[in-house]
Amino acid sequence: MMSDFQETVAVRARSAVHPREGACGICHAVAEEICSAGGRIAAYEKPEGILARVFDDSGEVIGEGFGVVWSPAVLAAQIEAGLLPQEIVPALKREGINSREDIRLTARLQGYGRVLTASTVALVAVREMGGRTLIRRSGLGVVASFHDKDDRIIAESPASYCPTCAVAIGAARTPLLAERVKAALKDAPNTGRKKYEMGIENRYVVRGGAVKVTLARGEEILARGVRGCCMAYGTAKAEIVAGLVGQASAQLFKTYCNLCPFKHCWMEKSMGATGNIILHRLSEIGTEIEITADGGIVARIPGQEIEGRGTLCSLSALTNMLLRGDAAKILKPSGTRSWESEKQQ
Repeated sequence: MMSDFQETVAVRARSAVHPREGACGICHAVAEEICSAGGRIAAYEKPEGILARVFDDSGEVIGEGFGVVWSPAVLAAQIEAGLLPQEIVPALKREGINSREDIRLTARLQGYGRVLTASTVALVAVREMGGRTLIRRSGLGVVASFHDKDDRIIAESPASYCPTCAVAIGAARTPLLAERVKAALKDAPNTGRKKYEMGIENRYVVRGGAVKVTLARGEEILARGVRGCCMAYGTAKAEIVAGLVGQASAQLFKTYCNLCPFKHCWMEKSMGATGNIILHRLSEIGTEIEITADGGIVARIPGQEIEGRGTLCSLSALTNMLLRGDAAKILKPSGTRSWESEKQQ
């Protein structure tokens, strides 16, 4: 039996969810309905990844999920809570949340829900071998494919929640890349481990397309209501505010946030939703999207002078690319019939 809270959110989610916005856009849309109905969302770093919980308006846990990073774990908790339209749940389980095996393999790269640095190292490794990494939409998820110097596919990820997850999981599944990543991160600081040892809770409030993140250790608030354009970026910013991240990384995040021309928080649409719509269209028309790591995530269309920059994710880089380039050329809209002929019909 579903509670009144679950039924209310499930009904609202049916109108809020749009498949073109992909797993990331769907997750954030449902998160917004949870919060507007008086519920809350929290996540916790664990050695093998992230545990997420969805609470109803009385504070009871109605869903739990586990994932390689915060957002797919929250999506898994939303599914367990029965808040998503049932007709898309099978696809989300295939293309949006992580299998136990992929969670285990990805945790061996660095652990504690850290995937950004692992994916960056993998992107750099592929580039150093003379190859490239491409992304595309597949169902509600994103697939990353690694190519060698002769453009033959070395490996391909499963359809995953977002490009960063896809790259990290694909690298974890590929022994050559997995060993490169593990060696590079062997002695690297791990903010996720620090948060796990401190017993920190990540709390999320999603409204108007923006996310506010609070980091709490019991009654102590380390960062309060830090605003971001998605759960992952909001959490990273909150870690900076809480003094858990080194100065160099903190400065990189601040620089890119200040340079962003879109300001997703002002548009009342999540980063994942916007980026996924662009990626969906580019995949639909067969456009190759190459991603690299160069002081952040860079997305480009090979053979064209078109590229966009992001911090955590290629979805933000794609949105940045669209705004900096010629949207008519990038998205290739179909021609419009003459207005005169339409008038005569």
